[in-house]
Amino acid sequence: MNNIKIIKTLFVGTLLSILVFFSISFITVLIQINPLHYYKIGERYKLNIGFPFKYYEQFWVRGSDIPNSGWIIENLFYNCVITWIIVTAIFYVSVKKNII
Repeated sequence: MNNIKIIKTLFVGTLLSILVFFSISFITVLIQINPLHYYKIGERYKLNIGFPFKYYEQFWVRGSDIPNSGWIIENLFYNCVITWIIVTAIFYVSVKKNII
C-alpha cells in the first residue's frame, strides 16, 4: 500500500513539474517579447528561452532576413531535471505533512 502511495506521489509530482516547466518557459518568452523591453541601440532582436539555463536561442545576423536559431539540449535536460526534483520534492513534503 505504501508503494502505491509513493508511485502516485511521483506521478502527480511529475505532472505538476511539467506544468511548472512549461509555465517558466512561457514566462521567459513573455518577458522578452514585451514591447517595453529595453534593447540596446543597434542590437537586433534576440529570443532566449530557459531558466536557469538558456536552452533555445533565436537571433538575427546582420545582412540576413531569416533568423537563426539553436537548441542546447544539455541545458534543456538540466532544466527539466532541476524542475522535476524541486517540484516533486515540494509536493512530496506537502503530502507527507498533510498540507495537500
